[in-house]
Amino acid sequence: MHAASWIITPTLLALAGCATYSQLPLPQTDDLAGAAGVSAPGIAALDMDAVATLAVLNNPDLKAARATMHVAQAQAFAAGLLPDPQLSFSVDHPTDRVISSADPRYPEYNAYGLGLTVDLQSLLTHSSTHTAASAAYQQAQLDLLWQEWQTVAQARTLYLQQSIATARYAFLAPAEQTYAQAAAHSQRALQAGNVTIEQSGADVAVLVDIRAQLGSAHRSLLQAQQALRALLGVRPDVSVPLQPMAAPALVDRPTMLAAVARLAQTRPDLRALQAGYRSQEAQLRAAVLSQFPNISLGITRARDVSDVHTNGVGVTLTLPLFDRGRGNIAIQRATRERLRAEYQVRLDQASAAAWQLWNETRQLDTQLRVLEQQLPQLQAHVEGARRAYLAGDFPAASYLALVSAYLSATGTRFDLLQNLWNDSIAIATVLGTQVQPDAAAR
Repeated sequence: MHAASWIITPTLLALAGCATYSQLPLPQTDDLAGAAGVSAPGIAALDMDAVATLAVLNNPDLKAARATMHVAQAQAFAAGLLPDPQLSFSVDHPTDRVISSADPRYPEYNAYGLGLTVDLQSLLTHSSTHTAASAAYQQAQLDLLWQEWQTVAQARTLYLQQSIATARYAFLAPAEQTYAQAAAHSQRALQAGNVTIEQSGADVAVLVDIRAQLGSAHRSLLQAQQALRALLGVRPDVSVPLQPMAAPALVDRPTMLAAVARLAQTRPDLRALQAGYRSQEAQLRAAVLSQFPNISLGITRARDVSDVHTNGVGVTLTLPLFDRGRGNIAIQRATRERLRAEYQVRLDQASAAAWQLWNETRQLDTQLRVLEQQLPQLQAHVEGARRAYLAGDFPAASYLALVSAYLSATGTRFDLLQNLWNDSIAIATVLGTQVQPDAAAR
């Protein structure tokens, strides 16, 4: 084969497999889902798991995170490719003939040189480099999974906030109408001289208190609705109906012990750190292998102007006299030690947080049950005091204090229920368990 063919043929084969470029313009409009994407007339209200699923599928931040993960996938693919050999070719044309006249006995030829070189060290470290990149890709996948877990927890929390705010509003709205009518009646009775100013003032004070709480509940409801829409990636005018909430199921101690023991296998962030540690181990191994002399091996074929053909072998050797890769090895060892310490800290924090949350749920559940046993009695006292107050047989100040105590206790119940759910959602995230409501709603 002619010498030029050794260059042209591989070049054409390489060009045949080249990638092509095409523009990818940026979007000019938002990508928020319309009403049909989440809810529409006739579609039932969503439960907590359905909202969490929609958040994982539609959340804009997760979409961007999935696109980012493709970078790590491409890096792992690139690391798995073998290094390309280097092909060199040169041509020399004689321009100054030794013999002035063209003498066929002394022909002159175009000289050429052809060489093929391979970096042996890149082949030696290829396995470790590929292992490191593959582990880094696994880490990116697990980091994405952990981000999805965080999104699920956020969706559940916003579901909870909207549900609690809806319940507060549903409790306070009828009470506001009742006490608004009572305050108006007291004002008319005061003008007619049928009640004292103390009685009329008590009705107005109760109404002011209820309206303040009602306004706060309404603001909380609007904020929770908007935050949930943003998390789901839908337009601000989309309605997201939710099912009523029950009390969360509590995790018993044996389940906690078993779940904490499996933290390293269930928590995506811990598994991601494990993958990152494996990647660093491979990088350290590659650094150790790189301390050996860098060898480049090549073969050559050449012809000079007098048609003398030669074949040769070339070796390039880096002498390990000064650097020897010691600096890079030290950096990789220190990085491995840092990752190991960070993993231990994260594991310890996860275990401590799980038990702290578990103890808090037990305390909150006890307080909630005691309060729920007392609320019906307090409500009965308020209704009896209301009748006696209207009959003029109950002091206005005492009636006002009793109503305020009942409203405060009811608000405390909503707070305890919300805190209990928040801790239950946090435990589910920490341990990797599911949060399911009890059959009986509180």
